[in-house]
Amino acid sequence: MSGNEVDYKIVQGHYLLGGGQEANKYEFKIYHGHPDFEKITGDSVCWTFYQAEDILTPIPAIIRVQGVFSERNIVRVKLAKEQQRGYPILPIVKVIDDFDFELLEYMFAVHNRFQSDLSRLGYDGAAKDLDPRNLKKARVQREIHRLRHDGKGTRTIAEIMGISRNTVKKYLQLTTKEFLSETNDPLREYQRDILEHLYADHRVSTRHIYNELQKKYDNNIKGSYRRFERYVKKIREKHKIERD
Repeated sequence: MSGNEVDYKIVQGHYLLGGGQEANKYEFKIYHGHPDFEKITGDSVCWTFYQAEDILTPIPAIIRVQGVFSERNIVRVKLAKEQQRGYPILPIVKVIDDFDFELLEYMFAVHNRFQSDLSRLGYDGAAKDLDPRNLKKARVQREIHRLRHDGKGTRTIAEIMGISRNTVKKYLQLTTKEFLSETNDPLREYQRDILEHLYADHRVSTRHIYNELQKKYDNNIKGSYRRFERYVKKIREKHKIERD
């Protein structure tokens, strides 16, 4: 081990969420000298942080380990990808001794009941947070800011990313709040109103709902009628509210 080199193990695992084990497998790392470096195995349960694709968060999360790799060549290749991608492999925080799987099963049951409450109230916020389109936009925004931080100009960033200079400027000017607002459908704020109309009369026309909401919100509905029409159709399909 050279002066500045730190030995790691690469860990692969799945997140254990309220709704069950997540399908995607992610990679993590644990450094030599960590108290659990020798303890971690292919069936450990560990604390780390949550990520969605390559969007990293500071949210504490639990994973179920599926594999541990300590071969130097494999570890070197995995760590080299950090430099190529511009973001780190998340660290293992702690191996959980005597993890209570019965508690996890209970959490699954509670989550299922919670999901029924979400459906009853017409809430779909959790789904939109993981919208692949939003994740793609977040990756573009992060990469643009990384290149800017590295001293690249607007023209160069546009060439590297294969996008227009105006798009680069737009992402550079957006604050985090503005970016999140832009990736969310502005019509979501009317979802509860729409559902109330649909549940009151499943044969109600979209035009009638639109006109009623225009009155309620002083003719200030966001987006065009065509977009509103598509949104109502999506809600009908999701909640299986057919006109008959």
